[in-house]
Amino acid sequence: MNLRTTAVMAGILVALGTLFLISRRPPEPETRAEPRTFIWSVEIENLSRLAISLPARGRHEAWVKRPDRYWYFDQPDGPKVDMQRWGGGIPLLLSGPGAERLIAAAATDKQLESYGLKAPRMKIELTLKNEDTILVDIGDRTPDGQTYYIKKRDSQAVYTVDHTWYEVLERLVREPPYPATAKQ
Repeated sequence: MNLRTTAVMAGILVALGTLFLISRRPPEPETRAEPRTFIWSVEIENLSRLAISLPARGRHEAWVKRPDRYWYFDQPDGPKVDMQRWGGGIPLLLSGPGAERLIAAAATDKQLESYGLKAPRMKIELTLKNEDTILVDIGDRTPDGQTYYIKKRDSQAVYTVDHTWYEVLERLVREPPYPATAKQ
């Protein structure tokens, strides 16, 4: 055999060996994102009453779901909410927000105070069809301004929730979603 043929055959052998090694390499494991933690979770259809208060502003609004499955202001002969602003989004937001992160699993009173949860900016009361209630406190904005501290009143776990979630709910109290014909 001549030198040229030997070099070509050696090259083919090296290429086949490399291909064999590459094809036998185990696949890289998939990196799965951690499932998102929900601070609470209820089915939208189980919500029967929503109440939001802004204690520092002395403002409060509440809504009830009537048998026709629409939401109304919780007052005698309260009007139906403006569906352009309410849509299905508000009950969805309140059925269980996803936590950005867990801050403290068992916050101390000192921590709760530093997070603004001893005198919350917002209080939420959710009443379910079975008459159970979920009470939630939202404290101060985090130093980076992107999230707010939040906790269920019956728990010492403190989470953060995206600032837009808070702002949408705050606006419901500051600018209630009255229908155009019933603006207050």
